[in-house]
Amino acid sequence: MTERELARGAARRLAIIRHVQEVTGNVALTWPLLRITRQCYYVWFRRYEEFGAEGSGIAPHGRM
Repeated sequence: MTERELARGAARRLAIIRHVQEVTGNVALTWPLLRITRQCYYVWFRRYEEFGAEGSGIAPHGRM
């Protein structure tokens, strides 16, 4: 993957995390609309909590 593709994916994951936090407040309502599993969301969210939005915490699996 190129740097641009990685950045785009990270931006998407961050947008999903923020959507859950700010709009629905509920993962169960969000994940079917965005076509991700709840497990996937929670992996992203744990990385986000650990590393923050600017860190590598929301990088794709295996790229930390």
